[in-house]
Formats: sequence, C-alpha cells, structure tokens
Amino acid sequence: MNRYFLLTLLALAVVAVALPVYGLREPQRMEDAQADLRAAFVSDAAVMYVENCAVCHGAAGEGIGPNPALDNPGLRTADYDLLFKTIARGRYDTAMAAWHADEGGIYNDYQIDELVALIRYVDWPLVGELSAQRGLIPPTLPVPEVSDELLAQVAALGPEGESWAAGMQTFAENCTICHGIAGEGSDLGVALNNAELRAKDADTLTRTIREGVPGTLMASWSKVLDDDEIADVVAFLRHWDAVDAAGLQLTAPAPLEIDLNNPQEILALGQRIFDTTCSACHGENGSGGSGPVLNSQQILTRNTDEQLRAAIVSGGRRPNSTMPAFGDRMTSVEIDAVVQYLRSWEPTAPQVANPRGSDQGGGPPWQRATPDPNNPLDPGQGGGPPAGRGPNRTQSTPEAGQTPAADQGPTLSFSGEVVAVQDNLLTFRSADGAQHEAMLGPPWFWPENGIALEPGHAIELEGFESTDHMELNWIHNLTTGQLKLLRTAEGVPVWTQ
Repeated sequence: MNRYFLLTLLALAVVAVALPVYGLREPQRMEDAQADLRAAFVSDAAVMYVENCAVCHGAAGEGIGPNPALDNPGLRTADYDLLFKTIARGRYDTAMAAWHADEGGIYNDYQIDELVALIRYVDWPLVGELSAQRGLIPPTLPVPEVSDELLAQVAALGPEGESWAAGMQTFAENCTICHGIAGEGSDLGVALNNAELRAKDADTLTRTIREGVPGTLMASWSKVLDDDEIADVVAFLRHWDAVDAAGLQLTAPAPLEIDLNNPQEILALGQRIFDTTCSACHGENGSGGSGPVLNSQQILTRNTDEQLRAAIVSGGRRPNSTMPAFGDRMTSVEIDAVVQYLRSWEPTAPQVANPRGSDQGGGPPWQRATPDPNNPLDPGQGGGPPAGRGPNRTQSTPEAGQTPAADQGPTLSFSGEVVAVQDNLLTFRSADGAQHEAMLGPPWFWPENGIALEPGHAIELEGFESTDHMELNWIHNLTTGQLKLLRTAEGVPVWTQ
C-alpha cells in the first residue's frame, strides 16, 4: 500500500513540475512555430511571385514603370487586410488585376495569404536571385531606355529644355549604375537629385565630372564625354527638380529573360553587364582605365574563374583599390555571365607590360603626404629601403635552377606595426590605420630562417600583390633593427637558392 502511495506521490510531483516548465516554454514554442510557418509561406510565395508577378513588379520587387515597387518599407508595415484585398480584388483603373479565384483569378485564400507574407517578410535580393536562376534577370544594374517622346517633353519645358533633355539621355546612359535612376544614390555613388547638389555652381559640377574625385569611385569622364555632353549633364542635374515637377522621369527597364541553357545568351548577358557597369573603369573591351587591363594574358591566365568571381563579389583587396564589391548588387547568374565574358577574351588576349597601370601601386600613406620643405630628413636617420635595395644595387645572375618571379605586380611599400604572426602569415597595420596580410615565405622556411616579429613591433616592408595574397621582397623590424631579404634583385625567392 505504501509503495503505491509513494509511486502516486512521485507521479504527482513530476506532473506538478513538468506542467509549469511546459507552460514557460509554450510562448517560445509558439513563436518558433509561427516563424517556421512564415518561412514556409514566403518560400512558396516566392515561386508564385517569379512566375506571375515579376513581369510587372520586377524580378526583385523593384517596380517597373507605373507598377509600384513591392520592396517598400511602407508595404512591409501596411495593414494585412489592405494587402489581402489588393491582391485578391485588384485595384480599379490600374493594371493590377484580381488574383483570387472568386474574382476570376487563379489563387485561393491560402495562396494569397502566402503572397501577403512575402510582401511583409521577404528578403527581396533573394527573390532576385531566384528569378535569375529561372532566367529572369533583375535590372540590378539598370540602364533605362529613354524614349524620343520623353526627350521631346523635357525639351519643351523651357529655353534650356533641349540641353536638359540631352543631359538626361547622357545621364541615363552613363550615370545610373552608381547614382540611381532617380538620382537617389547608392553605395557606389552619392545622391544627385537634391537641393544640396543644385546649390553648387556649374563650374564645380563640371570640374567634378571632368576630373573625377580622388579616393572615390568617381572617375574622370573627360575621355568619355566631350565638353558639350558634360555641360548638358550639369544643366540637367541643376534643373532636375523642374523636370520632376513636370512628371517626367526615367523608369527602370523590365527584367531581361534569357535561356540559361544557351551559352550565347549567357555570353551576351555578360557583355551587356560589362559594357554598362565595368567599362567605365576597365575600359572598352577590358582595355584598361582607372582599373586594370582585364583583356590581358597576365590577368586571365593567372586567375581561375573562382578568383575572378571572388574579385567581383568582394571587390578589390589591393591597397588604394576603388573596386567595389558587387556580391550584393548582382545575382550569381550575372556574376557567372561576366566571368564567362572575361574568359572569352583569353584566346586572343595580348601580353600587357603593366596591366594594372601606373595608378595601381599607390605608395604608402607617408609617401603620399605633402612634404614639409622646412623640415628635411637627415639621411642618416633611417627611412627608405634597406641597404642594397635601391637602384644602384649590384645585379647578379640567377644560379642554375633558379627561376626569377615572372611579371611581379607593382611594388607596394608600407610602414606600420605588427598585429599578429601565425606560422608564415603576417598581419600588420599600416600608417593610415588599414590592416593588411602578407606571406613570409613558405611555411617550412620562415620559422628557422626569419626574424623576430612580435605584436606592436614597428616595421617597414616592400612587396607585391600575387594572385590572392601579398608576397614580400624584404621586411625590416625597426624595433629590433633586424632585416630580412626574401627575394634577390631579380625577384628570385631566397628559399630556392
């Protein structure tokens, strides 16, 4: 009897403890269940959107012409009933049709609920990626087509209207990639359609377009646009508010539909993106400009497709590089298309003496600073390359079996301090506060043949950028006074001798 009583009491105690614990966990369980349901709704709705809605509202919800963008903070917080009724019943006197089966459409209540969830919760760039995987390329790098009718309407706005119209067309063909179709700006370029810019005088704007802005992605356009074209763009920018007030606007192009199984269409897509996005810096047909010559054997034979893709996705790693990251601006389909287009040049690509151009080295920050003529340096106090590294250094012939480093990139020089050393990887901070990494020779070489490098040590070094990392010619530990030469004057690594 006592045994049964104890078992009953124990069971009652378990229940008494378990129920409150379960109750405490119930809100989190409900929240997790709702999150899972939202994710399932959004996933299903994304497919419906690409199949039926993207043709009007854009592959990534960016909107097309009079059809509004759905990637919109106002819609994400809009009333549920408003969104449901708009999708189900359409909107009177607009192109928005009714999509509910009761209204002649193809969706039921459950499916429209899924579309509402899409509008309120989806990550729109992922919808753009899904669209691209199905051959519907979103205009993430839009170059709008400007109709003759629109230009005629702008030209009729006033005595300077023809100049405004010409400037609008030039802007649409050359500037929207960075500054946006409506001049709203992006992570690549500043906003241009605002009162602050219109307050600038014409000479300042002309000089900016003609000469560019050092240290930014704004390159010089003097070799692309003539004086009349630049003057027209300036006139358009300074009177954009008058054009907007007349209801005359540039509109985003419709998504491009291509056959992903057709190599020629993929190649054409890559060329289109390169011509509208990359040629401003890398030149027509990759001939070079403020960016490297991409149509060269040095670039194309030494970089795999994956390395080219990484450069597009992540941007430039070289010091002072202005190459932006396009990983969050282009879909994987577009990036692959650009890589294939670049690769198509390889069979006929020429050898270029310096594919990166004279602007690519940059020099260390202390070298680029304006000299103080009243405070010349004592030549006996250090600075400059270690002894034997200057132009008068005795040249020697590589021994048999040695292979000089082929076509090293431009020399990079830094001064700064050590952040960390792990095996043969040096992490250091340069004088401008930027952090860099460099290889200290093969993993088996440096531990026994290197010099002491500790966090906080002051260093100066010289090297060059290899395919995916920086290689060193020499490194000088200013804290300990130790110097290590890693390459001969001919560029031969010392570990091969």
